[in-house]
Amino acid sequence: MTVEFKLGKETQLETVAVRVKNRDQMIDFYRNIIGFTLKREENELAIMGNSAAKNESLWLEESPRAEDHFGEVKKLRRFCLVIPTEAELADILGRIKQADYPIQNALYDEGVMGILLEDPEGNQLELYYGAEQEQNTVINPEPLDVAKLMTKATGEYPVLSEAVYFDKVHLNTADLAEEGHFLANILGFAIRDESRGIHVLNEGRFHVGLSEAHGGTVELPTDQVLGLDFLKFRVTAADIEILAQHLTAAGQPFYKDKKGSIVTVYDPTGVEWWFVNN
Repeated sequence: MTVEFKLGKETQLETVAVRVKNRDQMIDFYRNIIGFTLKREENELAIMGNSAAKNESLWLEESPRAEDHFGEVKKLRRFCLVIPTEAELADILGRIKQADYPIQNALYDEGVMGILLEDPEGNQLELYYGAEQEQNTVINPEPLDVAKLMTKATGEYPVLSEAVYFDKVHLNTADLAEEGHFLANILGFAIRDESRGIHVLNEGRFHVGLSEAHGGTVELPTDQVLGLDFLKFRVTAADIEILAQHLTAAGQPFYKDKKGSIVTVYDPTGVEWWFVNN
């Protein structure tokens, strides 16, 4: 089926929101090891971002009554943070090493460097530097030479620079076909690689990967469990209206505020998608 609807090129991922059990511990990890800046705290919410004044790319919402499910499969399989320079990745690696924080994996492939961590509550975070691999590229990664990368650390990046951004989330879902249909036909994501469940928005600046999984938190209501809560996108006022009209025509339940500046919709896995213009 050809997807006729898609959001405009101005659409950008603004915030990844995560429900957490221990906000202070999570703030410590994301601020002191990864390098996020703590912008402000509002009740149970910690708002973090890169060094840009208005950047709020990570929200940590403390939800002490949500179920832990630590060590079990989550709706969020992984999210990825793009690091613009090798020197900045090296500085982050230096903080990881100084904190003696465990690295799950570290790989290198033709100029692309990736470091995989789990935050204190088991959410997988990938940090990578280098050009995105083409769709049909055969990837043969090898272990990253961590010691060599460490020699590139300069201390110039004590916090994440303005050019750092999230470019991908990989979701676990109980129904690949249903979730894929939602992304392609309800939200208008282009299919980059159907065999690997890769969908892209804004000509590839943001990716969603899908894997089939059952158990853990995958089939539980999002507001009852820890982990990924919602994704917030910045769109134009025109796109807000076009999206609302498209959702109505598709028979997809959604919420639109009275000012017409916010549209929210739940995907089949229970993750909420926010589209805002305010």
